[in-house]
Amino acid sequence: MAPSKRSIVWEHFKKTSDKCVICQICKREFKYHGNTINLKEHLKRFHPAHITPVLNNEEELDLNLSARPSTSFSNNSNNIQQTEPSFPSAPKRCRQLKLYGSTEGNNLTDEVKNSDESLIKMIVTDYQPLSLVENSGFLEYSKKLQPLYKVPSRKTLTTKLLLNEYNKIVTILKKMLENVASLSITTDIWTSDNNIAYLTVTYHFIFDDRLYSPVLATREMHESHTGVNIANLLSDILNEWGIKDKIVTIVSDNGSNIKNAINVHLSKHHHPCVAHTLNLSINEAIMSNKDLLDVLKKCGTLVGHFKHSVFASEKLKELQTQMGLPVLKVIQDVSTRWNSSVHMLDRLVQIKTPLSAAMTFLPRAPDLLTALDWELITDCLPILKPFDVMTVELSGEIYPTLSSVIPLVRGLQHTLKSIITNTTAGNALQKIVIEVIVRRLGILERDKIVAKSTFLDLRFKKAGFGLIENANNTEKLLMEELSYILDNKHQEDTCSVPINSINVESNVLWKQFDTKVSQIRNALSTGITASLIIRQYLEMPYLNRKQSPLEFWKKNKNTFPELYMLQMKYLSVPVTSVPSERVFSKTGQITNDRRNRLHPKTWILLFF
Repeated sequence: MAPSKRSIVWEHFKKTSDKCVICQICKREFKYHGNTINLKEHLKRFHPAHITPVLNNEEELDLNLSARPSTSFSNNSNNIQQTEPSFPSAPKRCRQLKLYGSTEGNNLTDEVKNSDESLIKMIVTDYQPLSLVENSGFLEYSKKLQPLYKVPSRKTLTTKLLLNEYNKIVTILKKMLENVASLSITTDIWTSDNNIAYLTVTYHFIFDDRLYSPVLATREMHESHTGVNIANLLSDILNEWGIKDKIVTIVSDNGSNIKNAINVHLSKHHHPCVAHTLNLSINEAIMSNKDLLDVLKKCGTLVGHFKHSVFASEKLKELQTQMGLPVLKVIQDVSTRWNSSVHMLDRLVQIKTPLSAAMTFLPRAPDLLTALDWELITDCLPILKPFDVMTVELSGEIYPTLSSVIPLVRGLQHTLKSIITNTTAGNALQKIVIEVIVRRLGILERDKIVAKSTFLDLRFKKAGFGLIENANNTEKLLMEELSYILDNKHQEDTCSVPINSINVESNVLWKQFDTKVSQIRNALSTGITASLIIRQYLEMPYLNRKQSPLEFWKKNKNTFPELYMLQMKYLSVPVTSVPSERVFSKTGQITNDRRNRLHPKTWILLFF
C-alpha cells in the first residue's frame, strides 16, 4: 500500500504534542485527532489569502469520489444475485502545491518596505495624523488589502520610518547641492496654535535645467525674535547644509528684525518680498480713502449676514436658479489678506441682481448698498484687480519670477494710468496707488540682481526695462562679471600648461616688457570676448512670453557657456517669500485638532 501524502495544512501548523497543534500564523492552538478537517476550516475562515484553488480542487475531488456508484443487491425468493459495481476510472490526483504565503522560501521584505514607504507618503501628502495606524477601521482595511502586511506601530512610524525617509531625502538633496554653485533662500517666522515659534527656510536653485524650491529646514525658535537670534539660527542652518558661501540673496518680508539679521549679522544681500510690498502699497492706498473704507465695511457686514443666515443664503440660491444664473456664494474678506477684499467686491458685482432681490425677502437684513455704493465699487474694482493678478503671477515656484517683476511693474503703472474713473473716491484711489507704486517699486529697476535677472531672460532682455539707461547699466555690469569669469578661466588654462612648454631661456632683459604686454593682451581679450558674447546674445530673437527661459538656456548652454552660468545664478532667485509662507499655510492642516499634540521634532520631520 502506497504511503499517504502529507497534507498541505502542515505548512502552517506545527504539532506541540500528540493531541495538540498550533497555527504558525496566529499562534492559536487546536486539538488534533488524526485528521486535518478542522485545520483546513481554520485556514479558510481566518487566513483565506493562504489558500489557493488547489485546496478547492482537493475538496471537489473528495466529493466526486463520494458520489461514485455503490454496490447494489437484488433480493429474490430463491437466490441472492450480487451485481458487480461498475466504477469509472478514477481521475489522477493533482499534485498539491504550496499554499500562498508559505513560511518556507517566501520573502516579503521588499513588499513590506514598499508598503511602509507608501504609508509614510500618504500621511505626509494627505496631512493624516500619526495615530491613523492605531485606528481600527484603517487596520481592518489594510488587512483586507494585504493580510500578510503588518501595519507599523505609531512609535515605529515616528522613531524609525519617518526618520529614515527624512535622512534619505536629505542625502539626495545634499548630493544635488554639491553640483550647485549658487542659490537663493526665502525665510519666514510663524507661531503655532500651541504658541511655539518656528523659522522655516526654503532654497531655490537650478539643477539639470530645472528650477527646484524645496524646504531646507524648519527650526523651533526658543528665544525672542531679535536680529541676533534670527541670524544665529539661520547661520546654524546654512552651515549645517554647507551653503552659506553659495547664497546670492535672501528673500523675506520687510520686518526690521529679519532685515537686521540678514544685512548686519549675516552680511548677506536682502531682497524684500515684492508680494509684501504690493500688500503694503495697496493697504496704504485703501486706508487713505475714507469713502472706500466705509463701503468695504458695509459690504463686509452684508456678506457676513449671508454667511451666517441659512434662510438668506438659500433665498439667494433660489433666486439665482429662477433667473437662470450660475449659483454663486458670497465671499467674506479677511483682514490679513487685502486681496480677499477684491474677491469680495468682485463677487458682489457678479451677483448684484439676485442679491438685491434677496434683500427684499429678509426682514432683518443689514443696510442695502445704495446706487452710489455700487458706483464706487465698479469704479474702484478695476484699480484693485491688477494688484491681485500681479501677486498671483509673482507667487509661482516652478518658473522664474524675479526676471518678470520689472516689466510687470511697468505694465501695472501703464494699466493704472489708462483707467478712467467716474467718482471722487475712484480718482483719489487711482492717484495714490500710482504714487505709491513709483515710491515703493520703482527702485527695483536699479537693483543689480533684479536687473541682471531680467536681462538674462530672453523674453525681456533690454525691452523689459522702462528706461534704456537702466538697461545699458545692467549690460555693463554683466560684461564686468562675464569678464571676471573669462579671466579666471584663462588663468586656469594658463596654469594647466606644461612647464616644459615655457621658454625658460628667454632673455632676462625682456621679462618685464613681456609681462606687461601679456597683462594688456589678457585684459583686452577678456573685455572684447565678453562684449562679443553679450552682443551675440542680444541679437538672438526674443522668446515667446509664455515660454520658459530655462528651455532656451538648456538648448544653448554650449553656445553661451559663461552666460549659462550667470542665468543659473540669477534666474533661480524668487521674487517673493511666498514659498516659505506657504509652508506655514499648510500647518493649518497639519496642526489641526487631531494633531495638536505633535512634538516639535516630529512636526519638523513631517514638514521637510
